Amino acid sequence: MMQQANVPEPLQPVIQRIREGFNEDLEKVREFLRTPSISYTGEGIQETAENVARFIRELGGEARVVPTPGHPIVSGRLDQGAPKTVLVYGMYDVMPADEPDWSVDPWAAEIRELPKLGKAVIARGAVNTKGPLAAFFRAVARYQEAAGKLPVNLLFAIEGEEEMGSRHFVPFVEEHLDELKQADAVLFPFFSEDEEGVPSMTLGTKGILYFELECRGGDWGGPTERGIHGSYNAWVANPAWRLVKALSTLVDAEENILVEGFFDGVKPLPEREEAILRRQVESGLLDERPFMEFDHVRRLKGGLRGFEAWKRLFSQPQLNIDGIVGGYIGEGTKTLLPHRALAKVDVRTVPEMDPEKVAQAIRRHLDKHGFPEVEMRVLNIYPWSKVSLEEHAVQAMLGTYQAMGRTPQIWPLNPGSAPYYVFERILGVPYVTGGLGHGSRQHSTDEYFTVAGMLDFEISMARWLYSYAALAEGRASVEELGWQEG
Repeated sequence: MMQQANVPEPLQPVIQRIREGFNEDLEKVREFLRTPSISYTGEGIQETAENVARFIRELGGEARVVPTPGHPIVSGRLDQGAPKTVLVYGMYDVMPADEPDWSVDPWAAEIRELPKLGKAVIARGAVNTKGPLAAFFRAVARYQEAAGKLPVNLLFAIEGEEEMGSRHFVPFVEEHLDELKQADAVLFPFFSEDEEGVPSMTLGTKGILYFELECRGGDWGGPTERGIHGSYNAWVANPAWRLVKALSTLVDAEENILVEGFFDGVKPLPEREEAILRRQVESGLLDERPFMEFDHVRRLKGGLRGFEAWKRLFSQPQLNIDGIVGGYIGEGTKTLLPHRALAKVDVRTVPEMDPEKVAQAIRRHLDKHGFPEVEMRVLNIYPWSKVSLEEHAVQAMLGTYQAMGRTPQIWPLNPGSAPYYVFERILGVPYVTGGLGHGSRQHSTDEYFTVAGMLDFEISMARWLYSYAALAEGRASVEELGWQEG
C-alpha cells in the first residue's frame, strides 16, 4: 500500500471510503472469480454475464445482456449528468484452468503468501481480467458513496469472447454505433504494475494473425485414414516430418523470419517514442532483467540486451509456434506413423502491416517451397492500433501514476494483442489501458493478483476518473494533475 500525495480535496473522502470498504471489496472480487466463465467450453458464461449486468444495476445504471451468435455482451449505461462520457471496455471470459500443477483450486480464489509479493489472490481470471473488472466496479461504488456521483458518465461494453478473438464484438459495436459514439474516451481497467511495482503505459497494441497448419496423409504420401505401425516409415512418408520441414522454412536458425513480403509496410518507431524509450532504458526504468528472472529466461533472442532488445519488442512483428501435436505422445513407447500433424501459430503485427496480406504471404511461401499439401486455417485476425501520448485519457493515467508515487514506463505498443482497433477505427475514440496493482501468470498456472495492489488499483481508478474529467473539461492542466514528461 503506497502513500498518497497531492490528493485533490474532492477526492479525499473518496479515497478514505475505498480504504474503509476494502476488505468487503476484496471478498466481492473473490466471489466473482469463483464462477468459471470459460470461453472455449461456455461453462459459467451466462451466469457471469448476468453478474456483470447486476454490478451495473447496483450502481444505479441500466444494463442488458445482449445475445450474440456466440457469448453475450453486457451493455450498460450509468448517467451522472456529467459533461464527459467514458466507455468502459472489459472481458468476463477466461481461459481454461486445465494445467495440472496449480497449487490451489483455480476456482476457489484463495489468498496465499507469495515470495517477494506478499498476500495474493490465486485464481483463473485474477489478472486477465475478471479481477480488475470487478475491482473497478467496487471503486465506482465507493466513489458514489463518498461523493454522491461520478465526475463522468459511463457506458459499458463487456464481452465474453475476448479469449477467442472477440468474434462478435465488431458486429455489436456496429449495431450500437450511435450509442457508443457518445463516448469521449475508452477505459480498459487493468493491473499495470510489474513484479517490482513499476506501472507501464501502452500506446496501442500489436495486431494478431492466429492460424493452424495441418499436414495429413494424401496423394503426396503418408497414411490417409489412421496412424499405422512405425516400422512402415521405411516406405511411407510421415506427415509429422513433412510439417516440421514446412515450419523450418519460415525462419532461420536464429528465428529470423524468412517469408517474402512478411515485413511489407512495417514502420519504425516514431522519433519521439524512440527517444522516450532510449531515455527509459538508459535511466534504468526499463530493464529486461526482472522479466528474465521472473519468467526463467536465460538469453534473449539474438543475444540482444538493453535498448535494442526493447526496441525489437515494441517495433518488430513475430512469428511464434504456440504448439505442435501429432502421433503418440503418451508414457512409455509406442511406434507409430501418424496420419496427421498439427501446429498452432501466431503472428503479431505492427504499424503499418496488413494481417490479411501477411496470411497471403505465408500461404505463398509454403506453396513456393513445395508444401501445397500443408493446409492453413486462419482462426483469428485483427489489426494493430495506436493511440497518441497527448490524449487526455492517456495523460490522466500517467498523471495518476506519478501522483501516486510511481514513475511509469511508456511502451510504444503492447507486445500482446487486443481489439483496440475497434475504438480507433470504428468509433474514432481514444482509449487507455491501466490502473495500478500487480498480477501475473495469465494463461498459466497460479494466476494471481496481489491484495495490496488491488487497493492501489481501486484508488488509481478513482483518481483517473477525477483527473480525466478535469483535463477533458479544461478545469486542470496536465502538470497540475501530476504528469511531467522527463
